[in-house]
Amino acid sequence: MNCLDFRRRIGAEPRSRDPELLAHRDTCKEGCAAFWQRAQRFEDDFEAALAVPVPEGLADRILLAQATGERRQQVRRRRTWMAMAASVLIVFIGGGLFWRQADLRSLPALAVAHMPGEMDALSLTQPMTDAQVEAGFAGRATRLKGPAPVGVTYVHDCKVGPYPAVHLVTRMNDEPVVALYMPGKMIDKSADFHRDGWDGREVALSGGTLVVMAQGASRRTMAAVERGWRAAIEGPAAPSVGQI
Repeated sequence: MNCLDFRRRIGAEPRSRDPELLAHRDTCKEGCAAFWQRAQRFEDDFEAALAVPVPEGLADRILLAQATGERRQQVRRRRTWMAMAASVLIVFIGGGLFWRQADLRSLPALAVAHMPGEMDALSLTQPMTDAQVEAGFAGRATRLKGPAPVGVTYVHDCKVGPYPAVHLVTRMNDEPVVALYMPGKMIDKSADFHRDGWDGREVALSGGTLVVMAQGASRRTMAAVERGWRAAIEGPAAPSVGQI
């Protein structure tokens, strides 16, 4: 064994008792014995530095601190999830309340809410004159552009929620159908609805909105009433090119 191999081995294994290493240490004339001594002193100092007395209960305190830290992390995670869940719930509830408030202000809701005080009008059977019908529209500063449907038994100026309206009842095929015309109240598009026992349709017209609704009337009758009032309010539809 040469000196380089000896010093490499001692650097890696300072406490080795390999006979070959010890034999080189004892016979080397190049200072390997001094190198070995320095390595041993360094190891002694290093071990002494590590030989710190362990305080009593240190292991228990370490385990307790670790467990406490884990519990705190769990609590923080739980609080974070609870906060997120609460935020989602608040958004959901807020959205639900907003939708409910918007729904209660919708035309179908307002039309149905208007009806309890008007139910007696559904039992009327005596047709009204054209002059009486036109007078109802005149009270709302509007005029019919076409003839009123046959079988109008009720006309009255009233308000549907905040909207001035002409309240009409048309009896067709012995089925009373309510028509509420609100001049100046515009909607984006026509749509059917079913609410609290009433079947109906809100109809977008050029100068306002018409709500046609009934309890138990056939769709055919309701469609005929809708067409009749649309023609009366907007005027007869222009004939198509093929009809001219």
